[in-house]
Amino acid sequence: MAKHTDRLVAMIFGIRKLFHEQVLQKKKKSASALQFVTLQQIKEKKPLMHELAGYLDVTPPSATSLVATLAKAGLVRRVADEKDRRRVQLKITPKGDKYLVGSLKEREKVMRKNLSVLNNTEQKKLAELLTKIITANK
Repeated sequence: MAKHTDRLVAMIFGIRKLFHEQVLQKKKKSASALQFVTLQQIKEKKPLMHELAGYLDVTPPSATSLVATLAKAGLVRRVADEKDRRRVQLKITPKGDKYLVGSLKEREKVMRKNLSVLNNTEQKKLAELLTKIITANK
């Protein structure tokens, strides 16, 4: 069993890397995987800086550096709390939202292309297996 699990783990990381590299080839100015996840989290949660650092499991200075890069690109903005200037909420900008939507579409296109090598029966089985993994961990 462990032999198959090790192989599956390696394959999951491998397919993630493959998809990411294919997205990078199509888009010269693609965000890193961490920047992409950060933009998604900011759009969905509008977190405070320390909440983002916790979600990403990075130090607050690392999160600050990451956000600074995204802010410099005009993709996110920092909003200081009026009562406590130490509390900084993060929000995605319209430019960041447009970039994120475009990136999601590009990633979906790459995934669809790669999954097209599977026939309908294989796609259905893969969907069932992935669903089983996801629901077992909720």
